[in-house]
Amino acid sequence: MKIIVIGGAGIQALGTIYDLLENDEIKKVMIADILFEKAEERAKQIGDPRLTAKQINVLNENETADIIKDFDVVINSGPAFLCPNVTRAALKAGVNYVDLGAWPKETKEQLELAAEFEAKGITAVLGMGSGPGISNMMALAGVEQLDTVSNIDITIAMRDFTEYTSPLVTPYMLDTIIDEYTLNPVIVKDGVVTKIDPLISRPVEFKEPIGLTHPVYTIHPEPVTLYNSFKDLGCKNTTFSIALPKEFHDKVEFLVRLGFGSKEPINIGGIQLSPRQALLSVVNQLHQPKVDKEQYSVTRVDVTGTKNGRNEKVVVEVYVGTEKKWNIPAGALKTSIPPSIVAQMLARGQIKCKGVYPPEKCIETSPFFKELALRGMKVYSNKVEHAL
Repeated sequence: MKIIVIGGAGIQALGTIYDLLENDEIKKVMIADILFEKAEERAKQIGDPRLTAKQINVLNENETADIIKDFDVVINSGPAFLCPNVTRAALKAGVNYVDLGAWPKETKEQLELAAEFEAKGITAVLGMGSGPGISNMMALAGVEQLDTVSNIDITIAMRDFTEYTSPLVTPYMLDTIIDEYTLNPVIVKDGVVTKIDPLISRPVEFKEPIGLTHPVYTIHPEPVTLYNSFKDLGCKNTTFSIALPKEFHDKVEFLVRLGFGSKEPINIGGIQLSPRQALLSVVNQLHQPKVDKEQYSVTRVDVTGTKNGRNEKVVVEVYVGTEKKWNIPAGALKTSIPPSIVAQMLARGQIKCKGVYPPEKCIETSPFFKELALRGMKVYSNKVEHAL
């Protein structure tokens, strides 16, 4: 098996690369990134002879297709807005594709390539990180236990006990987080795709060490893809919300409310620069010393519907802690492991569907959850009687 990881120098790709290298069947892993020096540095730090580094500019789709054509699978760990570019390049190259998810607009653009992927006999799995990804499969696990479905609500929460010396340490790409805090979240309400205001929250209690959280609704593809996947079973309401570690959330919310989330250029000393560009540039310069991570994350999916004429709710949960061996915090671990699992399933021919799919439409829950459990991420479900 040969697998290329685009965006391989980024935060989310590290766990993916480590997990791929755990499998002796994998003969080559390429770390591809626009930042070649960082990709090369990562390859040297890991030190596995199967690793190579390559500079890649995914805006040049023909060049990207040429780079990835000799691989079995391309894992795209890059920014959400570039997912359609890499998907089109994978199609041109005739290579199976996995990504961490894009926003609803980009996801729609990718899904429109389904017939062309099917014609080439290849598969693209969209949104195979933590959320989307594990969350979709957990939703499927809940749906499989019911006859009809009315509501699917996804909540992710994190708690971080790490002692950082840097003033801002991001659990994943800051640009993505700012989008989640500034763009209008999309939910499905009464069967209608609806936009709501950003930063709306409500209290949700989890077991320790997470405890009481206040997740905010954010823009994510799951509400739309899950609604489309299960509307034939009666699904009419879907939501996604996330509670990042409180101290980090407070800092980002403060910066966003000050206007640092804006992409509109302003005049700064005679230079036209957007507040977001300025913020990202400053944060990228921060020194991030290596410290022992102590972070916890939970994903919970509540699926409401009926079974044998009774109103019921299935609660599906997975709790994850820091991976001590690689010193990867829970949030990044939960995001980076699933694309490795699915890429290996694709390379082995275990995923039979050809075309472009969200994970709940092409992956079986049992083998996927088995692979998660082998990596210390056991999924639990509990069915309770529910009064609508």
